Amino acid sequence: MRRRDLADLLFSWIVLMSLSGTATAATCAGGPGWESREIAGEVRHPDPFLHEAGAQTFLLAPFEHGWRIGMLDRDGLDVPVFAAPRHPVETNPATLAGWHFRNRDNTAPNTGDVNAPQRERRFAFGTLAEDAANPGASPPGAEGLGGLGVLTIADFELTPPAAGERAGFRSLAFTVCLVWKGGGDRLAPIVDDDPSVAFDAAVATMKGCGLDTALFAVSDHMGKRGDFVQTAFLTPDMDGDAVPDLVVPVLRRDDNAPALAVCLAGTDTLLLAGFDGRIGRHLDPAYFGRADGWGVHEGPVGSSPEEGAPPQLTADAIRLSKEESSSVLLYLTPDLTFSSYWQGD
Repeated sequence: MRRRDLADLLFSWIVLMSLSGTATAATCAGGPGWESREIAGEVRHPDPFLHEAGAQTFLLAPFEHGWRIGMLDRDGLDVPVFAAPRHPVETNPATLAGWHFRNRDNTAPNTGDVNAPQRERRFAFGTLAEDAANPGASPPGAEGLGGLGVLTIADFELTPPAAGERAGFRSLAFTVCLVWKGGGDRLAPIVDDDPSVAFDAAVATMKGCGLDTALFAVSDHMGKRGDFVQTAFLTPDMDGDAVPDLVVPVLRRDDNAPALAVCLAGTDTLLLAGFDGRIGRHLDPAYFGRADGWGVHEGPVGSSPEEGAPPQLTADAIRLSKEESSSVLLYLTPDLTFSSYWQGD
């Protein structure tokens, strides 16, 4: 999917939704694997407004008649922002000007004689903005980076009406919904201070990815094992698309056979590891039920004479272990087939 098509799709994802997908509460949210942030702010002219959101910062930069929407990276440098139509600049949706809300004579509210965007302003940032501004361009390695935003003006105060002049903002109250994926940070699709709430969200995400919970039970047993702290689910980037995926243990209900369910969040693809026999040369799927430690593998792969040369990983691998034994890595090959490698550790 091209990033422009993805941008069009994602704007439809910034909706009122709950974790279960039912519109019971007003929530700023994206699709699975997309981090989101809702910002509520007030600002008086000519002050700027800045708010950190993940690895980027949302900015309202003041100019004579109001503010322009901007984004900054972690170093405070400008990130591209695009809003259509791009021209004319003074009525671009990323430009918030007081005169957008007055008539041509600046004597009364704008009832349609000034062709300018009103309270809702949609925009793209990062490489989604670059793609929209330069159709056909595809910077190497940029796929999946960037995000989308919707700014909604809640209230405002304008300068007094004055015939022949252009109105400016005195103050602005607004909300912004930002959604983004991947990039320089690992942005987990599920973040919550309460582990039980986070696990419930993991289950809901897996169901949204296609897991049939009538056939498979999601298990939190990995979060309860061992004397060390570990989570009941993992968020590695299994397919190397810079988007954190979701991994949870599951049990097949009819025979309690253990497996791992993997949701590739960038494409909403569900994969099950463990129900198709041995994985790689030596990994028996029954080990998924015996392992008491797991995590996202870091560092080089430990070579093992029994396994041959270690794999050249192009994405994250899951490390599974049992106390006082070597660990095994579970990873995806480029064709999205599971493979394994027992480390010599």
